Amino acid sequence: MNVRKMLALSRAVGRNDIEKVQSLCNAALAANRHDLMALMMLADTHWRNQNPQGALTAALKALEVEPSEFYALRIVAGVYAERGEHDSAYPYARRLMGADTPYFPPTKTISRFLAPFAWLPRIRQLRERVGRDGTETRSSHTEWLQWASGYVAWYESRSQSAP
Repeated sequence: MNVRKMLALSRAVGRNDIEKVQSLCNAALAANRHDLMALMMLADTHWRNQNPQGALTAALKALEVEPSEFYALRIVAGVYAERGEHDSAYPYARRLMGADTPYFPPTKTISRFLAPFAWLPRIRQLRERVGRDGTETRSSHTEWLQWASGYVAWYESRSQSAP
């Protein structure tokens, strides 16, 4: 995917323009069916827009490309668990616990880079957003690991109701 299309995809994701995201990702997948970024963008877009089947389909394809992709594992485990398909959810939740820690963007570096320009209202807002997004991403990662741990423990014991 070239830079222009990546920027267009970024804008489409930011605007939650589902049709544009699908169009750009499908074009990227037509060129390379193993494009992990396109698969994960599709999965995440479907997930955020309450389309579990679309999210599941894209996330399963992403796991064929990268079996330890943290976000794909969380989507697959989450969708199956929400459906009550616990026998299907369990192996993905277990793999999620051992998955590689996702790459977190260097938010402190970006924030330091923007600091001299913080007197500009737009830059100040961007700097604050970068900090919030970094905190939310790390928090989400921790919450999903805790969920996976609790889910696996529940599944293995089967003595209480589903988390």
